[in-house]
Amino acid sequence: MIFQIPWKHAAKHGWDINKDACLFRSWAIHTGRYKAGEKEPDPKTWKANFRCAMNSLPDIEEVKDQSRNKGSSAVRVYRMLPPLTKNQRKERKSKSSRDAKSKAKRKSCGDSSPDTFSDGLSSSTLPDDHSSYTPSCLERVSLSLADP
Repeated sequence: MIFQIPWKHAAKHGWDINKDACLFRSWAIHTGRYKAGEKEPDPKTWKANFRCAMNSLPDIEEVKDQSRNKGSSAVRVYRMLPPLTKNQRKERKSKSSRDAKSKAKRKSCGDSSPDTFSDGLSSSTLPDDHSSYTPSCLERVSLSLADP
């Protein structure tokens, strides 16, 4: 299953926090990193935390050759991989890889939470308003993280 996530840069003309960062805000709320009214909105951090969460998942990988990094139609395309077997999970959790992964995660993600998002988007075009990304769809996938 392949899905894409809008990834428009905040410095681009026409960027709107309510349209272009609503998925990242929903993720921050879902993980408890943001509560409306208690903190100033920080879409840059929301996006970084979401990116780190996606990159940390063993069953999701970015399809870099289909992602578009620039312009108003910038998107990241991800693929859901089949679940790992118990032996594959054990191999991935060897001490050396665990230590390297932990160091890399601390360096690149700060204090982000390793949760994720999944919504089966397969269309090559996305609507301008991405407010349909809701915490309920985020919750479905974060449950998959809880299963070691």
